[in-house]
Amino acid sequence: MQPGMKIREIQCKSAIGKCDFPGGGFAINPYIGCGHGCAYCYARFIKRFTGHAEEWGRFVDVRTNIADVLRKQMKSSKYESHQIYIGTVTDPYQPMEAKYRITRKALEVLLEHDNPVSILTKSDKVLDDIDLLKQFKKVDVNFTVTSLDEKWVRFTEPRAPSVKQRLAAMKKLSGEGITVYAMMGPYWPFFTDPEKLFKEFKKAGVKRVFTESFNTTGGNFTGVENVLKKYSEHLAGMKEILFDSKRFYEFYREAENKVKHASRKYNIPTTVYFGLGHAAKFRQS
Repeated sequence: MQPGMKIREIQCKSAIGKCDFPGGGFAINPYIGCGHGCAYCYARFIKRFTGHAEEWGRFVDVRTNIADVLRKQMKSSKYESHQIYIGTVTDPYQPMEAKYRITRKALEVLLEHDNPVSILTKSDKVLDDIDLLKQFKKVDVNFTVTSLDEKWVRFTEPRAPSVKQRLAAMKKLSGEGITVYAMMGPYWPFFTDPEKLFKEFKKAGVKRVFTESFNTTGGNFTGVENVLKKYSEHLAGMKEILFDSKRFYEFYREAENKVKHASRKYNIPTTVYFGLGHAAKFRQS
């Protein structure tokens, strides 16, 4: 167990709910909270509903009965054929998964159905379930990789696996015939280089890249600001870009062009959500 972590085993009444992603679908979150402790995580908003007083990244509730509840819920016709996302507000392969195997148990239930499944993670621990993933008719694994600057990644994602580990896992899954996507988001000023990232994504067999601008709402910037104190030369510049509407637009408009160029150069379709009043999709020509 990680020092300073509060772990609780809880019983859930519902294992699956609606997903707010574009296109809809349903979401399964095997855990409440996340041990990775990412400074920018949008999921910290759940503390408003869970009553946790601990710092984000310092508590995890393990939904120990999720597989049994999921098996009962999946009997309903309302879930039939719909996309199911695993890990929309938690990482299903965070460190606790090594002990509890809650995500694996949920996957075993989903194997009994024909739903398309998407796994969202930062962890190479997903490789532990490669035997199950190969049995699905339609499954993909979406890895978050925002930068190749390991120092920046270590500061902003302190307890997540390294970028090197993630890229190796992506390549392994692709080699086994499993569809792999990459989430290049948030797209950071100063630290995200789409040219270099797309080059690595190509090597890893990534089929599509998603990217988005940084969401500063809900106190998400507070943790990042603390991190930036260790990158003092970028603190003022980052704040100007993210909080000045004109600079925000200019920066992410230029970023769109860079992403579009890399998408075409490396022949990887890309979906961009940069908060510029539209969602721009770039597909290979």
